[in-house]
Amino acid sequence: MGVIPAARLPSRPVREFLLDLDERDGRRAGLERALRAAIRDGQLPADTLLPSTRTIAADYSMARATVVAAYEQLVIEGYLIAEQGVGTRVANVQPSKPVSPDKGNPWHFNPTADFRPGEPDGGQFPRSAWSNAVRRVLSDTNDGGFGYADPRGLAPLRSTLAEYLGRSRAVVASAESVSVFGGANSAFGFLAQTFHKAGITHIAVEDPSLFFLRDVFTLYDLTLVPVPVDDEGISVDYLDSLDVGAALVTPAHQFPLGVTMSAERRSALLTWARANKAWIIEDDYDGEFRYDRRPIGSLQGLDPERVIYAGTASKMLSPALRLSWLVVPEELAGPLAQVKQLRGGVSTIEQLALADFIDRGDLDRHLRSSRSIYQQRRERLSATLTEVAPWLHVSPAHAGLHLAAVIAGPQNEADVISAATAADVGLVGFGPMWLGSPTSEGLIIGYSRPAEHQFASALDRLTDVLQSLA
Repeated sequence: MGVIPAARLPSRPVREFLLDLDERDGRRAGLERALRAAIRDGQLPADTLLPSTRTIAADYSMARATVVAAYEQLVIEGYLIAEQGVGTRVANVQPSKPVSPDKGNPWHFNPTADFRPGEPDGGQFPRSAWSNAVRRVLSDTNDGGFGYADPRGLAPLRSTLAEYLGRSRAVVASAESVSVFGGANSAFGFLAQTFHKAGITHIAVEDPSLFFLRDVFTLYDLTLVPVPVDDEGISVDYLDSLDVGAALVTPAHQFPLGVTMSAERRSALLTWARANKAWIIEDDYDGEFRYDRRPIGSLQGLDPERVIYAGTASKMLSPALRLSWLVVPEELAGPLAQVKQLRGGVSTIEQLALADFIDRGDLDRHLRSSRSIYQQRRERLSATLTEVAPWLHVSPAHAGLHLAAVIAGPQNEADVISAATAADVGLVGFGPMWLGSPTSEGLIIGYSRPAEHQFASALDRLTDVLQSLA
């Protein structure tokens, strides 16, 4: 038999924890809640010997059975230990400590002025039109529509997406080639698993590129090979020297550098894929947003048999919807469906709502409005940077939801990010996006997150930070 530790005295008398019992759910529940809180907070340390049930019952005019039941419940939950001949004492429960935001990491805090890339303005979400779509779906869908659905995605949404992508992004698609997922990371995770099963071990990625997506592929033991990016896009000459089975690219608006892949580079990339029987993954994360001309057509439209097209509702509507899609060549459709079969479900209601939303023209209307707002923000941000920070060279691309600004001057990326964080301004640098050796420093300045009524004040805060570094 182990040695019974000596009973400790609590830091405060147990009675103090019970003075203001919250008895809305009954006296027993209130007693349990008060003791749990005291134990979690460390006010009743481990091995503290609690008063007997008779004592608590007498002191607080409770039925002894109420106290006994509360003690027994906390013993079952592991908060207390009852020992014959010794009494009831506090178990060794580590008090929970709140996790403080890591303000050294730009993704781990909520800045007042938020210029981090990756999200649209939540205030622009078309709540009324979306709620109307959901209401129609709930009213019109028969009972059979609320069961388990096709893991590839609902046929109405896949047909609608095929038509929409064809007219808006020049994607060659049919309902059979479209598969729906619960967000972009989910889509790329299933794709990575499909590659892994097919024996593909190495994938080329643009360098720099979004590290979140890279991490998804590495979860499936795929090796990522960085490939340089220049003003025309990914370097196909460098790609030619590699032994890889696929290449992940962002041709419409490279993340984070902002360049648009040239026609010559697109042609060279497709020639490489055909010659090597390799796959191209086209991440069209914000291709709908082009401000100087119509959105540039997809790479997939030039070769639907070698290009896997990836799109998402996260940028054009909201990441809260958790909806994305892949358009896959016929050769990959079967293998992808197999790996998705058991755990690829997406909300039926959200899928039907999106199909309704697109079919009624609500998405087109929303995008027209959003483009106008974001174009004005982009122009205002670009003009401000030119005026107050001549040491930043801004990408000329009139597209997307962020500006890429290369640092060319005495300032360095770490100091700029640090100054912004100290001023409660959210900024992200090129640093985390490099897979290989960095060749430049810069800022990825998103202009879509702030609410419309807060954009001017947020820009003023960013201006103050940049001017303080001059």
